[in-house]
Amino acid sequence: MTKYIICLGDGMADEPLASLNNKTPLEAAHIPHIDFLAKKGVCGQVHTVPDGLHPGSDIANMGLLGYDPRQYHTGRGPIEAASMDIQVASNQVVFRCNLVHINQGIMTDFTAGHISTEEADTLIIALNDELQDEFSQFFPGVSYRHILLLPDQFTDLVTCAPHDIIDQTIEAHLPHGTHADILTQFITRANRILSAHPINQQRIQNGLSPANAIWPWSQGKMPQLPPFKEKYQLSGGIITAVDLLKGLGQLCGLETPHIQGATGFIDTNYQAKVNAALKILDTHDFVYIHIEAPDECGHMGDEALKTKAIEDFDQQIINPICEYIKTQPDTVVMVLPDHPTPCHLKTHTNHPVPFLIYHPTITADPIQHYTEKDTQNSPLKFKSPWELLAHFLNQSPQQGQ
Repeated sequence: MTKYIICLGDGMADEPLASLNNKTPLEAAHIPHIDFLAKKGVCGQVHTVPDGLHPGSDIANMGLLGYDPRQYHTGRGPIEAASMDIQVASNQVVFRCNLVHINQGIMTDFTAGHISTEEADTLIIALNDELQDEFSQFFPGVSYRHILLLPDQFTDLVTCAPHDIIDQTIEAHLPHGTHADILTQFITRANRILSAHPINQQRIQNGLSPANAIWPWSQGKMPQLPPFKEKYQLSGGIITAVDLLKGLGQLCGLETPHIQGATGFIDTNYQAKVNAALKILDTHDFVYIHIEAPDECGHMGDEALKTKAIEDFDQQIINPICEYIKTQPDTVVMVLPDHPTPCHLKTHTNHPVPFLIYHPTITADPIQHYTEKDTQNSPLKFKSPWELLAHFLNQSPQQGQ
């Protein structure tokens, strides 16, 4: 039975940087295992975000799993809520809610210094103690990533992602629309609670960014996705640290095992993620391995750390996958990012991204290196991620027999 593996380095694509001798982090990185697959397979580029939509990981990964976000996407908040099994009433709306650091009215750090999950849990409990009622409640997630349920009067507010306004004043980016003033008052109350909390006082003493504010964004009602198995006749799972990808898996019927030590950053437990992926393949056909670290480094504007994150992705994820396919030759592998996160912008763009597809029976193309530049002139171009997925799932000679 053919096995299908997608290895996704979130935000891995970038733009040339003077500090890297006019190379991208992908070009600067030492990635022998990815390049091996590129040499033996085929490479191309894909538009992962439909025109007119925000280039968020929710939009791009939904598309890469085969679901057109123009039809199915309602917001990032409800997708992440699905991963937590949060019960959402018909008169409630779900927000993604970051713990952030705001300094003198400027969005200084949308991760609050990558606050630990343990510290964040305590802060979320404190917010609920003061602000929870029959319609409003916080739910803790991983690190700075959380969920906020509010009355559905806030469904149509215009909100923005905090990682899109790094180093900008927040005044012009606060929620706006009907009832925005009520939500802004709620945010102000939450921020007072956070600023006074002992955890944040201790973080300041330790020279760390305090999580002194909340930032609700990308709200919506729960979406309904047709099961992945019904669409593609494949069962499988998603291996990830972040609730967004877990939620997509829950919504489309893919397994989302808990990974001990998975952090969504450069210190994640790569070995545990590989082990979980291979365990999925013992009994299923498809696995989607998501690595968040390159995206986080791009948002930080740290090209050296992003280069290292890509090298870790190659060594810790792609290397063992290459070993796996030696014993399971009827395996199709795809490597790609979901979108670019250029270090100099510290946010996502909607430019096309490079991909590679490997199967031992594929006739290799001339491309020798997996980079943005090397794949630019490939004739293999896809206008949508679901078209790429369909192409990927049709690469085994066993398919259709």
